[in-house]
Amino acid sequence: MISLFWLLSLGLVVTAGAGTVVAYEVCRRYVLGKDAGLWAIATKAWRQSWRQATVIGLLAVPVAAAGILTLSSLPTLGLAQVLVPLLVVGLFLLLLLFWCLPLEARFTNPTWRQVRNGLTLGLTTPSLTFLLAIAVVLAGVAIWNFMPAAFVAPGLILVWWCYLLERFFVARGYVQPEPEEAEV
Repeated sequence: MISLFWLLSLGLVVTAGAGTVVAYEVCRRYVLGKDAGLWAIATKAWRQSWRQATVIGLLAVPVAAAGILTLSSLPTLGLAQVLVPLLVVGLFLLLLLFWCLPLEARFTNPTWRQVRNGLTLGLTTPSLTFLLAIAVVLAGVAIWNFMPAAFVAPGLILVWWCYLLERFFVARGYVQPEPEEAEV
């Protein structure tokens, strides 16, 4: 469900940011073991963050356009001339989608601060960002070779990334760990 919803929201460029925040919040609730119903979580996350998430999502549009223009010059310039700009564009898209938007779902700050914090965290923790890039490339290869993987791979990456981010936020002291429920 998460993969389908997220892919639909990414397909509509205007809703990409808000859809990613909603998908992240649903995954976060799943990772933390909180069950409040998919629809309730999604509507609450949409109401709380659609404005900021849409602005952050729209920041990705010029970055993606630069990537498409760079990719379109591949036949004339060759791979050696295009590789570095494509990697930079890919890095910034990765930072916007997987660092800035999850911060939007998790914390309440002004939009410019969410972007700054997301870019800062993504660039100062290269091990996590590099690990995420590897996962995204592997998912892309899986989807390229087996198209039905498009219905599973994005959701799996998002759940895994939510798990890593929650551990990261708790380890750095940005959030308090969730209390364990006592069993009777």
